[in-house]
Amino acid sequence: MKHLLLFLHLFGFVLWLGGGISAMNLGIAMRRVARTELALMVQLQARVFRSQILPGAMLVVITGLLLTLQLYGSETATAGLLGAALVLVVMLPTSARLGRLDPVGAQAPLFDQLRKRIALAGSLAGLLALTALIGGVLLR
Repeated sequence: MKHLLLFLHLFGFVLWLGGGISAMNLGIAMRRVARTELALMVQLQARVFRSQILPGAMLVVITGLLLTLQLYGSETATAGLLGAALVLVVMLPTSARLGRLDPVGAQAPLFDQLRKRIALAGSLAGLLALTALIGGVLLR
């Protein structure tokens, strides 16, 4: 059972970090796209959040809690939980809201503000996820 949980935990990290890198690349590509095409790109980014980052973060948290109850409270467990909390509390709702906004019309300033928020939260969540992954491997 421990090996299955460890496999699922690492698979969750692959989904989470891989989806995060994909979302980051889409965000970088959005800088060069015409404003009228941003709505489609934001919808693609929201799909990456829902289909890869959310399941990956949830899988990491659930299996991580099951695997590391004895390490709970350590920096790596805390970093992983904080990273997942950022995904669930900041990035997913912001992504959903961003997908409903018009990047060209009167909502353009709010659109830009939310894009900055999601970029900052994504960078921080990715850093925390990497910290948890590296720390978990080094403490194992």
